[in-house]
Amino acid sequence: MSTSPRKHTCPDCGEYPVNHIAQKTLAVMDTFTAAVFGPVDRVAQWVHPLVARLHAERIALPFYRMLAALHVGTLLTDADPENAPRTHLLWAAARRKGIRMWQFQPLDDPSGISFFVAEKDGRIKAFEGLPRPGDGTSRSINWMDNKAVLKKKFVPAGIPMAKGRSCFTFGAALATMRAVGTPVITKPNLGSRSRHSTVHITTEDGLRRGFTIAKQLSPWVIVEQELGGFVFRILLVNGKPMHIVRREPPFVTGDGVHTIAELVAEENKNPRRHGGLFHPIPTDNDVAKELAHQGLTLDSVPAKGAMQVLSTHASRFYGGSTTDMTAAAHPDNIALFRKIGDVLGDPLVGVDFIIPDMTRSWREQLPCGVIECNSLPNTDLHHEVLFGKGFDASGYLFDLAFPPRGADGDHPIAQER
Repeated sequence: MSTSPRKHTCPDCGEYPVNHIAQKTLAVMDTFTAAVFGPVDRVAQWVHPLVARLHAERIALPFYRMLAALHVGTLLTDADPENAPRTHLLWAAARRKGIRMWQFQPLDDPSGISFFVAEKDGRIKAFEGLPRPGDGTSRSINWMDNKAVLKKKFVPAGIPMAKGRSCFTFGAALATMRAVGTPVITKPNLGSRSRHSTVHITTEDGLRRGFTIAKQLSPWVIVEQELGGFVFRILLVNGKPMHIVRREPPFVTGDGVHTIAELVAEENKNPRRHGGLFHPIPTDNDVAKELAHQGLTLDSVPAKGAMQVLSTHASRFYGGSTTDMTAAAHPDNIALFRKIGDVLGDPLVGVDFIIPDMTRSWREQLPCGVIECNSLPNTDLHHEVLFGKGFDASGYLFDLAFPPRGADGDHPIAQER
């Protein structure tokens, strides 16, 4: 897996920066196409299974070869070193399982979307980003990534979400903050990995700054109440919660004796924080700022057993960690995640859910809720966790795409839940 430095950096994009102009253009196009081509998309979803039976996937590889010959992109037989970990893990799973695979990279952009063709035992699957179970049809593929539309679908269905709305003007953003109360967060209407999101907003000046940052990626900005707790990533496959990961910002556990700085130094001795995936916890200005927000400094001594959070960034790049919570999730929460799967009607979804404690019912911890859904989830979050057991999501998706003859391909966790 590549650990080479990125050619382009953006402090608001974080670990995986994106082209701001391209992202903003996509946000505009998404809104336009959803309105104009919605009926066409519904027809396409109905027709897709019929087309699949005609083995149209067999023309995918010749088609990508033609595009590569026209220099529209590059056809690879292995991952680009600059691809994200999700793609490297997909290639690793393909090699383990004896699957031949080709990757078409439009415009030779390793940070963009890639298209794949996979072949095993004469069976061929063509897909974007990740192999989607079944025939890939979905009731929500065209709107689940849009946070504003997601609210309109989820709230009437009784699925909890933070109060707020999508705003085009700063005036609308200010009115929303006053209506829902502080603190609030701002984030682009479309996007993932918390890019260009701002938290702890309590003032008009802070809102203006967060609004401006989010506007760099989308003309529409989500302004909503800031929920308390951890961000949990739930991987739904065929509507079932397959793996639940708690994403922790950098933290240390107090012992009542050592300072925060000393505890950080000790935690950073963990060899897994120096292997390329998980990173050491920094003690920079961002950490000092977050501690000041809590009335603390690096010289403060946390109480014994206290979990001391050091940053608002949950990214592993900033020293964040992950914990497997699949077996510990409360039955009410599992039922809620299944309901989310039913409403979405999509075979592969990543759900980000904020709640203080996954072991307790969500009904006892309001306000909590969904903050976003991803139609192309970052499955690398599940493969390897810092604490607990990881889940080979790429291998499992390939098992569903190319099941052994006569196998049902179900997963033991899915059966239990």
